[in-house]
Amino acid sequence: MADHTHAHAHAADPTPGEPDFENGAFDEAFWDDLYNQRTAIWSGNPNAVLVQEASVLTPGRALDIGCGEGADSLWLAGAGWTVTGVDISDVALGRARAAQQALEPQQLAVHWEQEDLLEWTPPAGAFDLVSVHFLQVPPDELELTTRRFAAAVAPKGRLLVVGHSPSDSHASQHPAKHRLFAPEPVVVAAGDGFEVIHAEHRTRTTPDGDERTDTVVVLQRR
Repeated sequence: MADHTHAHAHAADPTPGEPDFENGAFDEAFWDDLYNQRTAIWSGNPNAVLVQEASVLTPGRALDIGCGEGADSLWLAGAGWTVTGVDISDVALGRARAAQQALEPQQLAVHWEQEDLLEWTPPAGAFDLVSVHFLQVPPDELELTTRRFAAAVAPKGRLLVVGHSPSDSHASQHPAKHRLFAPEPVVVAAGDGFEVIHAEHRTRTTPDGDERTDTVVVLQRR
């Protein structure tokens, strides 16, 4: 499968002894191996930017790209969205399904799909919210992936892209630092069919009290 990586905000950066984030082949085997090293990689909490941005929207159909262990997808479903969660790792998706089952009998509306996100094309115009959190793709893939994901946004729907910012104080130490991106390339790649709601470097405080800076882009299809 193609080379890709995602790294979520609700986890610390990888520790020594984990797979090589700088030079590794970020395929299904890479991610399955990473997930198999721990019983949980992420915190189980939804990304704060997702909660902030989606809370002001009317629930509809949502696509969670790079869903990992499913925290964002399950939060969206609990808020009334019909959700498709997509990830390359079967191990991660197994945990997401288990987390969903643990929340029953809420009957959350989530469908899980295993896909290589550098090759997969979501259905065009099918989602009122397309959420892409910390999918740190190679720089030469950012434009193409953004275009494909933006094409999945329905009229008046929103594209939410969050990533590790090159302006972050820890950028030089990031395990995939060459994959950090600013807001502008995302806005340009999405095209003229969108209104810019946010395109900024946004600061957040980690549970440890550390100040971090993320790239946050929110676009609404005209």
